[in-house]
Amino acid sequence: MTDKNIIELTPFRADLTRALTRRGERILASNDLAHEVAALEPLEAYYIVREIGLDQALPILIELNPEQLEACVDLDCWNRYDFAPDSLDEWLTTFALEDPATMARAFSSLDYVMQLLFLAQTVTVYDPDTDQVPQQEEGSPPRATTPDGFYLLELKTELAMKTHPFTVLDALYQYDPVIAHRLLSDVRVDLPTQIEEEALRFRNGRMQDIGFAPPEEAAVLFSRPAIRQPLPRSLKPIDSALTRMPSVYAGPLIETTLLLQALSLITDHERLLSLEQEVVWAINSAIIAYGEKTQDIKQITDIAERVRDTISLGLESLLAEQEGNVQLDDAAAAAKASDLLDVWCITDLFRHGFAATLGLQQEARKALLEPRFRSWYDLAEAQQSDEPGDRLERAFVAALLGRHPLCSGFDSAKAEEVKAFSCLADIADAHLRLQQLVARICQ
Repeated sequence: MTDKNIIELTPFRADLTRALTRRGERILASNDLAHEVAALEPLEAYYIVREIGLDQALPILIELNPEQLEACVDLDCWNRYDFAPDSLDEWLTTFALEDPATMARAFSSLDYVMQLLFLAQTVTVYDPDTDQVPQQEEGSPPRATTPDGFYLLELKTELAMKTHPFTVLDALYQYDPVIAHRLLSDVRVDLPTQIEEEALRFRNGRMQDIGFAPPEEAAVLFSRPAIRQPLPRSLKPIDSALTRMPSVYAGPLIETTLLLQALSLITDHERLLSLEQEVVWAINSAIIAYGEKTQDIKQITDIAERVRDTISLGLESLLAEQEGNVQLDDAAAAAKASDLLDVWCITDLFRHGFAATLGLQQEARKALLEPRFRSWYDLAEAQQSDEPGDRLERAFVAALLGRHPLCSGFDSAKAEEVKAFSCLADIADAHLRLQQLVARICQ
């Protein structure tokens, strides 16, 4: 049996392998689709749908329970603090491909305040018997009367909607006229700002339940860690029901890093579940802190890789403080890194890795104080050298000067591509590269 086979049989590696089997194509091909979808955590369900695309995911969407669907809408239909009705329209349009009743059932399964918010941002509701209805003039928004004749609706949004809001309401009246009437009654009397504030509050609570911290908490990732070593941590998982890892996160984590080696040495099931959950939450926090959207699976995969590498760097940095020179391919280093997981939480390990990059950022900022280097860096694009190497060096410096120092300028085909520093050797190489660049330009 080879070392590779031994690694593959570790509990953590087995968990990652199982996560990678939970992909959309395999679930779609299942003989018991309903059972497969019901077993998915909300975050898993969302990424699976996004990975295969809404147009291909209809059979999965139909089987989503309300908690899973709400997670999809919470992740996909908000721009930071602002609701995006056109994004929810994309989901409703996909359900409508089955039939209007399926769309209405999906819409009705959402949080009631979310339903109110969508309607409040897309239609104005009048009671013709009591409200002063403006005169409809040429070019004014379209109007329609509800099937029960109680309300007059006027289109409010100027967004290009694939499924007209009036069509959504027609389907709702067919599905449950009592609920449809109640929704319009509440939209008519409630203030839109109050509806949005309440919907955002509920959405933030649900997001935290699936591991997405508020922006101000997520930003802690990019702060210096505590100087003192914390006390040993509890071995109990935070919530074992939320430790399932989406396949989009598992893919990067299965690559050989110090983090993988450390986690592979843990055999206690509860301890491993807790750490897996912390890794998922660290990736979620990084997504928020970087200000990225969860719709872009490629970008989310890149962030998962950055988190993986930054945590590995944090482990190595702590080992270097304790032991001096660290040989990453040494089994003893993996064992000592595994011991650190009993002391430091994953977020703090990330912060240690982030802190290890700040010296590079400070060095790059100092270099800009040199007039020649500043002139080179600020040169207008039209005046820059056509040499591929020059473009790579500019990307390298720009990535160091970013809010979160990253490595760039390593691929001539994709000069601006960025990745995280994964080990102290990477940082040492970058220090040398920056010094040589400054010396060459300022000579």
